[in-house]
Amino acid sequence: MSSPEYDLVIIGATVAARTAAIEAVNLQARVALVLPQSSVQPNSDLYPYALAQIATSSRLSRTPLQSLSSYPWEYAALANERLEQQSSPALLAAMGVDVIMGDGEFCRRPHLTFSINQRYLRARAYLMATGSVAQDPAIPGIQAVDYLTLARLPCLIEREIPLRWAIIGSESIGVELAQTLAKLGCQVKLIVETTQILPYENLETSKLIQAQLEADGVQIYLATIVQKVDRENTCKLVLIEDESIAVDEIFIALPDRPLLESFNLDGAGVDYTDKGISIDKKLQTSDRQIYACGSVCGNVLGGYQGESLTKFEAKIAVKNILSWRKTKINYASYNNLPWAVYTDPPLARVGMTIDTAIDRRKQNLVILRKYLKTCPQAIIDNITSGYCQIIVSHKGQILGAEIVGQNAPELIQILALAIQQKLKITDLTAFPYLSPSYAELIYQTAQEWSDFNRTQRQQQPRWRKLLWWWK
Repeated sequence: MSSPEYDLVIIGATVAARTAAIEAVNLQARVALVLPQSSVQPNSDLYPYALAQIATSSRLSRTPLQSLSSYPWEYAALANERLEQQSSPALLAAMGVDVIMGDGEFCRRPHLTFSINQRYLRARAYLMATGSVAQDPAIPGIQAVDYLTLARLPCLIEREIPLRWAIIGSESIGVELAQTLAKLGCQVKLIVETTQILPYENLETSKLIQAQLEADGVQIYLATIVQKVDRENTCKLVLIEDESIAVDEIFIALPDRPLLESFNLDGAGVDYTDKGISIDKKLQTSDRQIYACGSVCGNVLGGYQGESLTKFEAKIAVKNILSWRKTKINYASYNNLPWAVYTDPPLARVGMTIDTAIDRRKQNLVILRKYLKTCPQAIIDNITSGYCQIIVSHKGQILGAEIVGQNAPELIQILALAIQQKLKITDLTAFPYLSPSYAELIYQTAQEWSDFNRTQRQQQPRWRKLLWWWK
């Protein structure tokens, strides 16, 4: 029996697939990357973030911006193109990856191979990282009108930008885009079925972001189901309860579905459902030669499918494939990954959530909080909306954190590292911070631990105080 042509064959054009290819090359493996025609475009989720950046910059500089011109959209497309170049097929090929474009499928003849372009790719292992695509929403009449999804958003560069928008769905991309469009001068209606926007966040945070969206001009409909979509002359009608909303464009912000079809997973013996491929703690499928990572596996924890999660899984999968020592991932592994929603102000969190901490307050958990308005750099920049919260055990162990405000996605990584390294809250107060800087907000929040301990000692009986001093 001849030896396999590759150590690893990766299927997908996603960020996870390209991250896995680079990781495998760094481990000196023979790698092939299959880029299916039907797969999603890498970095597409950063397109609206680029739009949000230019909208926010315009607001801060008080520079008038013609929102309905193509400039903001062209800027976002250019930023997306630059990001694409960082892991382009040409660059991967120069690194030693065998890049193959086209659609293929698994087959057994008699060994497991991946068939593409009349070629059979045989490898020690295969990695499914095909990602997910927008699913057709179950809204009557939606197929009769043109609507936009994240993948279709860049097409707006080629035509006049719509003025009136209806954004349907509670995914974070819908909230981000609604605020961006409002700042660029569009009229936006955000329609969600849930009782709050950003349903995976605690109610206080959700209301803070909602208030900011409404201040920016977004009209929000909570706990509202779209009954029908229709077309009337040049506009589109969205029917909700007793109201009919006339808009120029509809954006669907509903959960994507895993991209599974056309790969002959049944023939390869891979177990899957419409929610994704079934994997174990080593990211291995029911066929021991095939691994899977990213959103093709579905939403493992609920919440947002972020780029940090897909990259994390891709690196773990490659290491498990190419080394004898296997790494198992569990809830704690995912829990220590930072998450962010790029609204204005942005919010980010890591570890235990605030709602969980409130439910477990009887276990002597402490929630430390400091508002952004106390941070010197925020005062200088006149950006004072937001706060930092750190969840601490009674022994001072950092369990989770949440930041709402300027630079939250960057600041949360400091706390993510602290949780990963199992630092205590006192370690954060001992670390020197530059002042003025936004990182000083973390130091100020950690200082609340000393105030909390002082208050606790003052409330204790006298004999406990004497015992504390004796210790």
